[in-house]
Order: sequence, then structure tokens, then C-alpha cells
Amino acid sequence: MAIIVAYMMVILIWTTTPLAIVWSGESDWFFGVAARTLLGALIILPLLWWKKAKQPAFRLDYEALKVYVMAALPIFGGMTLMYWSAQYLPSGWIAIVFAMTPVMTGVIAHYLLPDKRLTPRKIIAIGLSLFGLWVIFAPNLESKLAGMQLIAILAAFMAVILHSLGSVLVKRCGTSLPPLHIVIGALWVTVIGHLIIDPTALLTWPELQPRESAAILYAATVGSVIGFLFYFYLIRHVDAMKVALIPVITPVFALLIGHYLNNEELSLTLWFGTGIVIFGLVLFEWRFKNRKVI
Repeated sequence: MAIIVAYMMVILIWTTTPLAIVWSGESDWFFGVAARTLLGALIILPLLWWKKAKQPAFRLDYEALKVYVMAALPIFGGMTLMYWSAQYLPSGWIAIVFAMTPVMTGVIAHYLLPDKRLTPRKIIAIGLSLFGLWVIFAPNLESKLAGMQLIAILAAFMAVILHSLGSVLVKRCGTSLPPLHIVIGALWVTVIGHLIIDPTALLTWPELQPRESAAILYAATVGSVIGFLFYFYLIRHVDAMKVALIPVITPVFALLIGHYLNNEELSLTLWFGTGIVIFGLVLFEWRFKNRKVI
């Protein structure tokens, strides 16, 4: 039951997070992601104190630090790049690109996990998904921003690669660290990374609109703390490819939320391309059972 609840919560959170990313970075995208991460890192610390009697002590040895760095790849690398991309892409597009996580996870797992190999069917599925993305993006690029939108799409793809790589590496190391410790370590590694990039980012606050402030708070509490707790809980207890299937479910809902709450355009080509992407991802994940002919 706990795994089912965690799975449903991650689906709900990842459906709403793309729009929160767009809104929380309206004034200053780097402040949005840095503030989200720092708030999340501070908010989660009382949970460590509350759980200290039920869990082992928080570790800072080399092996634990290595896991924290691996787990920070989806946050520091993936999330930061996704925030930059959100300056030029609608939230629905972000959700669709992020839906490629199973494909990227499968490709990376092919090389890093010995029991995960790409088959001809999966290679065809990858081609279908990429074709679907082309159907979505090619006719819908805004002429004035086409160049920057293409760069943003590539940056979003890089975010997906880093997210998938972090997931596979955490799964591969077979860590026994509690999910709470992994999330705390990953968040604080990300905070340090953001401070290295721009030490003054959180000292000069932009003039935030109420919607932007609410989005940062939502992204910090629900998106970073609750979302990543459930996510790394699933990574520890569920097959990595099943976790990667979650983004397949979220794009349609994210498109609708972006349309109704942020006036994002929905076109026939967008829906058609999204359908092709989802079909490719389902084909990629489908498990065919051997049947005996009687």
C-alpha cells in the first residue's frame, strides 16, 4: 500500500511541477531554482530530527557523500537546466520532454545495469518517441524565439539525461541509506552547487509577484521535499524502469493544467505528437509474456 501511495503522489506532484517551474522563475529563473532548493533543504531538516530515533545516524563518510552527489544529479543538474529552459518553453512542453525519462533511463541502464538491455522493440520505441517530439516542436516553435526555444529544448533534454543518470547510479550502488538521508544530502549538495555558481543569488531578492512566491513555496515543500522523498523511496523499493514510467502518465494532465491555468495553446499537432510520444514510451515499457500454443 505504501508503494502505491508513493507512486500516486509522485504522479500528482510531477503533473503540477512543470507549471510551478514556469511560474516560480518568471522574475529570475536562477533565483527561483536556488530559493526552491534552499527552502526545501531547510524545511526537511526537522524531519531528520523527528526521525532520528527510528533511523541510523546521518552519515557523512565517503560512501554516503558519493550517494548524495549521485542523487543530486536530478536536482542540481536536471532541475537547474529545466528552470532555465522554462524561460522559453510552455509548461506542457516541459512535461513532454520530461516524459522521455524512461527512454533515457533505459539507454543509460543498458550500459550501467547488466540485466537491462535494449531490444529491437525498444529501439523502435525510442525512434517513435523522438518522431513524436519532432511532430510537437517543429510546427509550434514561435518564429521570434525559435532559436532560443531550440536551445531550451536541448537543455531540457540534458536535464532528462542527468535525471535518468542519477536515478540509475543510485539504483546501481544498492545503497542502504534511508530515502530521507538521500534527499537531505542531495538537496544540500545542490545548495552548495548553486552558491558556487552565484554566491549572491539569494542575497538580492527580485520583486516577486504573489503567484511567483506561492509557486516557489509549493515547489520547495511539495516538489522538492515531499516529491523527492517519495521518489527516492520508490527508487529504493521499485524497479528503476517502473519509476521511470511515471512521466509517461503526466504529460496529458500537465498540458491541460497549463492550458487552463496559464493560457498555453493546445493544437492538434501538439496532441498528435504527444500521442505518438506516449505510444512509443508504452511500447518501450511493455512487457510481453511468453504464451504456449496448445
